[in-house]
Amino acid sequence: MTNFSFQSSSTATSSPSQRPGNISLLLTNGAFHTTPSAGPDMIVPEGCLVFGTEPGSFIPWDNPDNIVSQDTEKAVDTAVGAICLPILFLISVPSNLLNMLVFWKQGLKERINLCLFALSLVDLLHMINNFFFNVDRLYLPFTESKGPVLEFILHQKLLGFRGFSWLSGFVSVLIACERCFCVVSPLRSQTVLKTRTTAIIIVLGTVLIMTGALVIGMRWSLVCAFDPETNTTSKFLYTSEFYIKHQAHMDLLTLFVGTVQPLTYVCVVTAATIVTSVKLKKMLRWREQTSSSTMSSREMALTRTLIAVSILYVVCSLPPMTLGIFVMFVPGMSLRGRYHNFSKLVVSAFELASFINATFNIFVYIFLGSKYKETLWTLFPCRVLM
Repeated sequence: MTNFSFQSSSTATSSPSQRPGNISLLLTNGAFHTTPSAGPDMIVPEGCLVFGTEPGSFIPWDNPDNIVSQDTEKAVDTAVGAICLPILFLISVPSNLLNMLVFWKQGLKERINLCLFALSLVDLLHMINNFFFNVDRLYLPFTESKGPVLEFILHQKLLGFRGFSWLSGFVSVLIACERCFCVVSPLRSQTVLKTRTTAIIIVLGTVLIMTGALVIGMRWSLVCAFDPETNTTSKFLYTSEFYIKHQAHMDLLTLFVGTVQPLTYVCVVTAATIVTSVKLKKMLRWREQTSSSTMSSREMALTRTLIAVSILYVVCSLPPMTLGIFVMFVPGMSLRGRYHNFSKLVVSAFELASFINATFNIFVYIFLGSKYKETLWTLFPCRVLM
């Protein structure tokens, strides 16, 4: 891996005579090492790290091995955070609030309504959190993406609340499995999987997933860095002292919560959706032949709706998940590696896919959910929805 180094500004004062024997901090696989720093003395802003000038060292985003330029990465990052997110936010917030109102009206004592209400709530929180995480982009110049709001979030260790995207995947798994169980074994599903049990599963899953996400969020801190070659300062995410002290455990937790868990979600939702679709087709064929069925027309319509919701989740999750797996097995494909810019593009792809998934469920409900439209009609009489 190509390394890059920093020098703490505490060793770089405004007086050259006070800076003998400069020491820079070299980051190698997330650990700090001390090494002599070459180059003339310079005035460094207080509290800033200094990019080192050792031969063969490169700032990650300026590494010549990058397959994506920094300008391209910044353009995509800005497009996602400053253009796509605000537009989707304006659609997602009222639509998810509407979804929650409809499912609450239908009755949360029905377990599927409880699951869909929880999904809408989690998606709403996911979009609100990401909007505030990116709100600085709305007024900062194109070249800047980190302002006072993000500084506050990182200082207060709130970055882990972005784990709502993982929680949304968990609820999607629960919905897909619930519908699969109902189709495969409708009588048994009524006695085994009760609403109370579903609520307990949702609460326990929320506590476990968000706890892991909040711990992972402590991995990063926002630091000021000074580049002696260009005489400029910038802010960027950097590994925190907490991560350095607990690197082995943090890496293991990040691998499980950030990669293994979402991949498992996609696989389970895909498998459950396939089984549900195949079983539903057999039921429809049997109904046509015998004029009878173990499932009512309304239940079949609900099952089609939930299949579409699961497909939307898989479609939004699979491409960025594939890129994420690719990143895992390619040396240097990380925020600290030689392919820093491409790694950030993968992060942007993950974010955009999660924003889309958290926004467009309402259109599935409206076009495929007959009961949803009936309830919506009672709340807001409008013939366009019928």
